[in-house]
Amino acid sequence: MLLKPVIEQNGNAIEGVLYTPNGEGPFPTVILTHGFTGNYTYITGNIAKELAKAGFAAYAFNLRNPDTRSMLNTSVLTEAATLDTVIDQIKALDCVDPEQVFLLGESQGGFVSAYVAARREDIQALVLYYPAFVLQDDAKERNPGWDEPGHVFQDDPSFGVSAIYARDALSFDIYEVIVGYHRDVLIVHGDRDTVVPLAYSERAVAVYDHAELKIINGAGHGFYSGEPFRISTQYAKDFLTSHIQ
Repeated sequence: MLLKPVIEQNGNAIEGVLYTPNGEGPFPTVILTHGFTGNYTYITGNIAKELAKAGFAAYAFNLRNPDTRSMLNTSVLTEAATLDTVIDQIKALDCVDPEQVFLLGESQGGFVSAYVAARREDIQALVLYYPAFVLQDDAKERNPGWDEPGHVFQDDPSFGVSAIYARDALSFDIYEVIVGYHRDVLIVHGDRDTVVPLAYSERAVAVYDHAELKIINGAGHGFYSGEPFRISTQYAKDFLTSHIQ
């Protein structure tokens, strides 16, 4: 079943779709967060459809409403605030089991999901597709002198972001944050990813208490179709199903 629940942040509607299995529920629920320039019609929406077939309610949403939020006022921290809002409101739906909420994020959405999960107590398990833990190193390279006293971050038109993007990205160390998440984590990464090198996920697995890394041979950045989509979706379904209580 396809639903479009009303989710709002600061008076603005968040676009999203909720796929549910047949029946009344409440269902274990997965909230899926897309990457840097994506939206829910890409990979997260397609994964959500497959998860609903496996017995989950699955909500895929847009981090940026095209009418109210451009990339120019977006950062990983504004996206984390949006995800927090989504989690709180999705948990209140009758069809959702609030005790069984999971996150799945891809690329920058994986970074944001990992950040949010580590700062909450109600995320039962976490799935990360090629999480963009590289973005802090990228921000450092694009902002020479970022750590010098009095440094002023500038807009980055070539990257399509404002100063807030780098400023927020470099205000913490993601690996120091994610160490605070103590439940199970599945990371899925392609061995030919040139956007987020595999080494960043390998480091994350070493940081987490309970994490598993699945490597898809021949896959690059983005499991949009074909074997990478099929294999990664099966990994996610198997992992999440094993954590239903």
